[in-house]
Amino acid sequence: MRCIADTAPRPYGGRVPIGPGPLLREFRPADVTLIVGLVAEALHERYDPSLYATLSEQWPDGFLVATDLTDRPIGFLLGVNQVEHEARVLMFAVERDRRHQGVGSRLMETFFTRCRERGLGRVTLEVRVSNSTAIRFYSRYGYSVTDLLRGYYSDGENGYQMARSL
Repeated sequence: MRCIADTAPRPYGGRVPIGPGPLLREFRPADVTLIVGLVAEALHERYDPSLYATLSEQWPDGFLVATDLTDRPIGFLLGVNQVEHEARVLMFAVERDRRHQGVGSRLMETFFTRCRERGLGRVTLEVRVSNSTAIRFYSRYGYSVTDLLRGYYSDGENGYQMARSL
């Protein structure tokens, strides 16, 4: 017999879904391999794998990972807080076959909530000028272009800096 005061077992391995949509949790070092793959496929960039763990230590709540029910990362948002009262979305990617299913929206909305909880009033990000899909997505979330960044990406492509108030 179980006492009614006992804690019930938590589904999904201790992660709790926040309403409908993907499961979200903080970054874990074991996520690096899948995140490196997401960055290469979605962002066309390659970074030293140690970068992810280093950045996650600066603001653990700013590094959100969306997972499937098996706890495999399917998307992530890596945010940093290096400027007073401002957050920056450093990297944001969702697996190609998981796009248009609310994964990116859940990541972005949860990130905004965490920024507000931290007392931040503005969020910035950079995006390739050729990535019209991402620009439309960011625009729907209140971002607007604030600057053209010439030769910003490793392949020489220009970027836009976008920002929004919280």
